[in-house]
Amino acid sequence: MAGESPAARTPNPDRIEITVPLRAEFASTLRTLVAAIGSDAGFSVDELDDLRLALSEVFSVLADAAPDDGRARVSCWTTQGELTVAVAADTPGVSIVLDDLARNILDSVTDTVTVGADGVTFSKRSGELAEPPRTS
Repeated sequence: MAGESPAARTPNPDRIEITVPLRAEFASTLRTLVAAIGSDAGFSVDELDDLRLALSEVFSVLADAAPDDGRARVSCWTTQGELTVAVAADTPGVSIVLDDLARNILDSVTDTVTVGADGVTFSKRSGELAEPPRTS
């Protein structure tokens, strides 16, 4: 993907990729997928909510920019307590532009955001996984 960070292009055997139509009804499917991956990786309920919100924001901005037959490629993977999601247009000529509100939302609920010409990659670190284990 042209707008992806180098980490998004790194081969990862645990990377999950899905291509969906860029229509609002598919946003819930993607939110559920990302939440399930994050839950399996040990993310808290609040962190999962942040990831769902970020995905919804990116997907809706991209859907608004795409033609009726547009498609999106969504990739997600976890590494060392961090979940990364890349959302990009799978339709030629579609570009994504985040307005100030969308950018502020993403900045407040994720740890990193990279915006490319055709998509957005964001990541969230799990605070609970980053804490050292407690001893009694």
